[in-house]
Amino acid sequence: MRFTRGFPRLLVALLIYIVVSPFLPPGTMAATAVNLWLTLVLLFAARTAQRGEKRPFAAIWLGPALILYWLGVYNLVQFSRELALAFFVIFYAMILVSFVRQLMAEEKVTGEVITGSLCTYLIIGLLWGTAYNFIYALDPNSYSGALLEGSVESKVHVFNYFSMVTLTSLGYGDITPQTLGASSLCQLEAIIGQFYTAVLVAWLVGMYGKPLRQKKSKS
Repeated sequence: MRFTRGFPRLLVALLIYIVVSPFLPPGTMAATAVNLWLTLVLLFAARTAQRGEKRPFAAIWLGPALILYWLGVYNLVQFSRELALAFFVIFYAMILVSFVRQLMAEEKVTGEVITGSLCTYLIIGLLWGTAYNFIYALDPNSYSGALLEGSVESKVHVFNYFSMVTLTSLGYGDITPQTLGASSLCQLEAIIGQFYTAVLVAWLVGMYGKPLRQKKSKS
């Protein structure tokens, strides 16, 4: 299987969303631009995942998720935000499965493999950030911290930040889980973050050294 140069572009789009969007004030035209950019990022992710799958399950699931998301942005339908978050969790999970399949089909280390690995890592962070946000929407007492005292629009960035901190086991402690379910989800992400890094490094080193081992065996 060969990549089609979708991962480098997706990586840039993800980094712009994760790093730049929190600086834009909520409730302004800039916030609307962030929502539009997120929509484009998700569409691009679905397109990148679709190239590695026979059936575009992720793209099909993304449709209702985006509809619910935009209905929630303008508060047109009750509970649309919560439903959108639930749909996004499943969508991100589908994207992860597709990305991992594409990466495992490769036999040598390339720039596409590296960027694809980074995209997968960031999607893991967004998946758990969305899951945290979903749990918090159902039970505001599940997490606490100074950053959670802001407006509703900023919660997505807060939980994305909390997810990345948990994924890397950095643990600033400025946001903490307050229920057993929320704590369990944090534990699982921390385990996956460490496991992914260890397995990824071992896999890349193994692939990188494979051509050298093949040359030695032939000589």
